Amino acid sequence: MKTIAFVCKGNSFKSIICERFAKELTNDFIIVSAGTNPADKVNAEGARIMEARGLSMDGYKPHSLDSLPENIDYLVKMGCAVECPFVPAKETIDFDMDKYPAKTFEEKEIVVDLLEKKVKEFIEKISNI
Repeated sequence: MKTIAFVCKGNSFKSIICERFAKELTNDFIIVSAGTNPADKVNAEGARIMEARGLSMDGYKPHSLDSLPENIDYLVKMGCAVECPFVPAKETIDFDMDKYPAKTFEEKEIVVDLLEKKVKEFIEKISNI
């Protein structure tokens, strides 16, 4: 089974939200997420936004890059204006999310909408390969 890893800085909002969306969309991949500097917990506003969509973030917690599996097929970076240390993957994709602010609740809702769309398109694309 192929592996998808979503990565960013804190793994508390963007990458972990992508992990949650992807797990909702497919059972055909091993799906994980991690951060270069993981936070202590999932972003509370992000969790609230996901809960309003019927997707609980219970049981999700930020992880470090060290927790990633050895064999990653798709490494999906959020952008986040951070350089990831070398993480070996067969293919690296950048969602380029650093250009979208996520400071206010309303901005976070917009980012979640964008991430949902990007994850759906990505899963559809790699499922048809």
